[in-house]
Amino acid sequence: LDVSRLAEMLSRVRGRIVHKHLDQISPLAIPVMLEIGKEPVNGGANETLLMEAADLVEEAMGR
Repeated sequence: LDVSRLAEMLSRVRGRIVHKHLDQISPLAIPVMLEIGKEPVNGGANETLLMEAADLVEEAMGR
């Protein structure tokens, strides 16, 4: 996640963006959520992380 680019983008849209509380995760939030606490993982944990990511996507899509 390129935090400086995100900060620049948020500065550009300041005053023109609406914050809205959602009942579920927005599909647009998935990439950011996957970056939080990202650390290299070796071995079988990769499969577990992929399954968790798939669950997030399913939840965001309302399935």
